[in-house]
This record gives sequence, C-alpha cells and structure tokens, in this order.
Amino acid sequence: MAALAADLRAMPRGLIVCGPQDDPALADMLTRLAGALGYPILADPLSGLRNGVHERALVLDCYDAFLRDAAFVERFAPAVVLRFGAMPVSKPLLLFLQHHQRSRLIVVDSDGGWNEPTSLASDMIYADARLLCAALLRSCEPSAGDRESPSSWAAAWQSADRSARAAIAARFESHDELFEGRVFGELAELLPAGALLYAGNSMPIRDMDTFFAGSDRSIRLLANRGANGIDGVVSSALGAAGAALGPTVLVIGDLSFYHDSNGLLAAMQHHLNLTIILLNNDGGGIFSFLPQAGDAEHFETLFGTSHGLDFRPLAQMYGAHYERVSSWETFRAAVQRGLEAGGLQIVEVPTERARNVTLHREIWQVVSAALASGTE
Repeated sequence: MAALAADLRAMPRGLIVCGPQDDPALADMLTRLAGALGYPILADPLSGLRNGVHERALVLDCYDAFLRDAAFVERFAPAVVLRFGAMPVSKPLLLFLQHHQRSRLIVVDSDGGWNEPTSLASDMIYADARLLCAALLRSCEPSAGDRESPSSWAAAWQSADRSARAAIAARFESHDELFEGRVFGELAELLPAGALLYAGNSMPIRDMDTFFAGSDRSIRLLANRGANGIDGVVSSALGAAGAALGPTVLVIGDLSFYHDSNGLLAAMQHHLNLTIILLNNDGGGIFSFLPQAGDAEHFETLFGTSHGLDFRPLAQMYGAHYERVSSWETFRAAVQRGLEAGGLQIVEVPTERARNVTLHREIWQVVSAALASGTE
C-alpha cells in the first residue's frame, strides 16, 4: 500500500473510474480518495456515486458526451486510472482507455474474479474496495491546513463536464421535439428524493448514462446488465418497486417491454406501484447506430424488427392507466400524475428510430462546439 500510495502521489494526472457496484458505503470513501489525490471520478450511472453524494465536486456524470470529442481525448491523457466496480456502460470511455493504453490502469476487484474484459489492466488488486481506499487515504490524505484548490488537471475535467451538461441542456431548451435522450433529462428534474429509476438495456441505459444529470437528491439508479439484455426487465423493475421505499419509474424500449409484458400480471396481483415510460420507436433502436443500418435491403427484417403494435389494449388487460404523450408538457404532467396516483401507470413516448440517431449526433456536435469555445 505504501508503494502504491507513493506512485499515485507522484502522478497528478490521474482518474478514478467507478462502474456498476452495490456497496453504498463506497461512495464516501471514493470521493475522499479523489479529493486527496486530485483525481476526477468518472461515475457510471450504476455506481451509486451520481446522486445523494455529499462531496460531489469531483464526481463527473457527462463524460460519455465529452469523451466523444477527439481533441479532448488527445489532450487529456491520464498517467494512471484507478477502476472500481464492473466495466462501465460508456463506449466512449472504453475507447478513451484503449486510446491511452500506455497509461497505468489499476483494476480493483473485490470479488476475486477477473473483472477486466478490456485486457488493458497493468495491475489487478484483489481487495475490499473500502479497505483499500482507507489504506491509501492514510498515506495520501492531506491535513486540513494543507488542502489545496483543485489542480489544473482536475479543473479541466470539471470544466469539460459542466460545458457538456450546459450544452445539452441548452439544446433541449431550444428544441421541443420528443427525443429519447431528453426523457432522462426531464426525469432528473421531476423525480423526488427517495425515488428509484430503473433503466432498460440497449439504448435506455446508455441514454441514462449520458443525459441523467446527478444531483444532491438521493435517487437510486438500477438496470439489468448482462448477455440477454431484454429478458425480464419489466419483472425486475416490478420486484424493485415492491421493495422500494419511494416511487419507482422504469424507462424501457418497446421490444423489451413487449418481451416481458406478461410480467405486468405481478403488478395487478400484488398492487405494485410502478410508472413505466415506454419509448416506442417501433423496433430495436440501438441497431440504427451500428454499421448494419446501412444495409437497406435486410436491416429492417433482421435488426429493426418493426412490430406495429398498439400497447393500449395490453395496458387495459392488466388494469394499467395508459397515456400516449405528444409534447414535453404532456409528458411532465403524465409522469407527475403517475407518481402521485400510484398503481401501474404507462406513459408512451413515440419516437422515430432514424430521427433519434440524428438527434443524438447533433448533440455530440453541440458538445464538441462547447468544448472548443470553452463555454460552460
């Protein structure tokens, strides 16, 4: 530990990456360690670090957006990365690590396995993450009188995070079109402290990663992550709703919802409270971002898988209140009614797959422009 602490103290250009993990007490230890080292924390939405954390200054939640900017990636090469938890959702973060593969990557694995799918790790540390942080803090944490303002390295990352978040917010304000990513921006403002937000796989968890801004409110973020991404998401969210102390909201795509729609029976049988935001783009939206979208002849049959279903009768069969929104005003009102009324509420947000890709790419351009101009 003494040797590792000495190495970290000698490398001010460092990052802490925290992926999905389920130890609520780790958040405080990681923020203290980040403050001691001057390392920004790139906090995955499932890390437990984005919401309700007291020391938020070094916790960044918009890196998925600004790490798409090639100029930023090139300029800000880390000397060392400390990674805790499972591999984060963000593909731009993975590409960033691959681009700087000469950087020292220290993976902390609390489970005694091989939680390192990238083949980039220079060090594997098998230890309880909290105990490791505590041991490093004993060697790295400055005394109260020696604390300094954030380094230029940390300040640059904080500035990029604020600039990206501000650019996204401004883009939302200037366009009223229904957009899947903005759903999470709206929920970040609408959900009360104590709420639980469950995200479906494919695009919902990725949009949560990019567009759900963290806050001082205690909002828990959950998702299913695994090989079979659309299996059982409705049932999982209903199980979480049954155990939750506050309101629960599920954001899910239409194929995933259809695949586990029989799970809705549990809501009726057990009188569960769940508000479902159904993102209906009539198919598999994530594939429109991939190269196969260019195959006009076969794409729709093999990947788009349009179904043309009307989900209102399905909702009625399970006794759910169903509403299809047409604007952000009606969306906010429907979600608010769902949170207040309880029971099973389904709010459908209709979108179009090709347009959704265009809107995402326009936002990446807006973020890059903001970084280039240095605005926040």
